[in-house]
Amino acid sequence: MYKIFSRCKFLFAFMLMGYCFSSCVSYKNVPYFQDLDSAQVKIALAQVQPQIVQPNDVLSIKITSLSTESNVLFGDNMTESRVSGGGGNNNNNNNTNAMQYGGFLVSETGDITLPTLGKIKVLGLTTAQIKDTLATLASQYVKNPTVTIRILSFKVSVTGDVARAGTFPVSNEKISILEAIALAGDLRVTARRENVLVIRQHGDEMQFARLDLRSKKVFESPYFYLNNNDVVYVEPNIKRLERNENLYQNTTIILTVLTTISLLIYRFR
Repeated sequence: MYKIFSRCKFLFAFMLMGYCFSSCVSYKNVPYFQDLDSAQVKIALAQVQPQIVQPNDVLSIKITSLSTESNVLFGDNMTESRVSGGGGNNNNNNNTNAMQYGGFLVSETGDITLPTLGKIKVLGLTTAQIKDTLATLASQYVKNPTVTIRILSFKVSVTGDVARAGTFPVSNEKISILEAIALAGDLRVTARRENVLVIRQHGDEMQFARLDLRSKKVFESPYFYLNNNDVVYVEPNIKRLERNENLYQNTTIILTVLTTISLLIYRFR
């Protein structure tokens, strides 16, 4: 019995060593920015691209002036929910979302309808361009109008091998892929950091970009800063998952055998 018990202890120690070895080998793919020199203090970031307005976006628009008449002429969507598509193609869900945001819904045809100013084409424009357009139109009714505008429905989605997959609202219209991953609770150990996929809709096309988070080059990618409605997909490492699963199963079997033998030795000693 003593020899059997000694052999079981040897098997357990060997199994533990194998587990530690497999963990050390896989660690080399876990850290971010592995090629970042410890002496490097500056990296040129990719330029933040201005957000382009898309169908079903919800815009916060406020037009004010020195005259109190501006609130009557142009409304105030910050205090009054307005659903305005201008094209008549909006579904109930989009209308409900716009009412929750308290903004102006961009129709499928790319229009919004504002009080007094009427239907305005905003599809494909940046918020800065829309601001200039509205200021020009509003100046026909009031002097020195001030226009503030932002995208209320700005959001990004992170899915795949992350701690908490989900869709996350962005309040300031600027978010990097690292910030989005942080909102999702970071990548799991089994995630493929060298093959993170960004899915972006551009008009009638879908664009795909693969980023390597192990490299500092990610900071220079035009996809480092995400756009509205971007989706980040983190692919799991199948081989690593299978290895961990097999290791877990083998560990369970060996521990069960060792426990059984130990109980038998204790009973018949």
